[in-house]
Amino acid sequence: MNIEHHAWYSHRVGKYMSVIRYGHWGPPMLYYPTSGGGAGEFDYYGMHRDAKWFIDNGKVQFFAVDGFNKESFYNFDIHPYHRMQSHVAYERFVIEEALPLIFELSKNDFLGCMGCSFGAYHALNSQLKRPDLFKLSLSMGGVFDISSYMEGYYDLDVYFNNPVDYVPQINDPWFYDQISKYSRIVLLSGANDKFLDGTTRMHDILMDKNIPHHYEIWDPPCDHHEFWWKKQLPYVLGQYYM
Repeated sequence: MNIEHHAWYSHRVGKYMSVIRYGHWGPPMLYYPTSGGGAGEFDYYGMHRDAKWFIDNGKVQFFAVDGFNKESFYNFDIHPYHRMQSHVAYERFVIEEALPLIFELSKNDFLGCMGCSFGAYHALNSQLKRPDLFKLSLSMGGVFDISSYMEGYYDLDVYFNNPVDYVPQINDPWFYDQISKYSRIVLLSGANDKFLDGTTRMHDILMDKNIPHHYEIWDPPCDHHEFWWKKQLPYVLGQYYM
């Protein structure tokens, strides 16, 4: 399996950031790590082995990006305003630095994104905000309401990064055209997942807005653990990347 490590200093976030590529051909899939993870989490969980057949056969290639949650949502030493501004900077890093690298290396513009737990939030939020860029999002065991990280603080940046707030207000014909014709949203969770209510709530919101998506809850004992995410990944790849 082709594995490449890329790293550079990003002035947008003020630190060195990494992107690790797994594969050699096929549409790219951006992997957002969990709350405290980095680009190496994809390898740590062994997900490259779970997706080995798809990677080796050029069906998909993965690009695992460093997380920034410790500097943003989980940085409780700074004011919530600055937490959100750190997230906005990270979002710009992904869109303006990581994605150009991914497109250059993959030579393919069918870009997907995925994540587990807090990474699932990033995946869904990325696609809902930029359906012109992200054609598929896979969220496993996701958390989609960031209000608890804001401690009551609220501004437009919080609003536009909190799917449970902005999705109910979406009425843009361009968005519906992009999301219905070209994009796929996948929400997976387990019956015993501690964040099941968050996934169910997001499903209900998408249903109310007639936004197409696939919603699936795996039977017990499926819970909030990489053991299940590693099983769900090849399951989804088998549906969309054959």
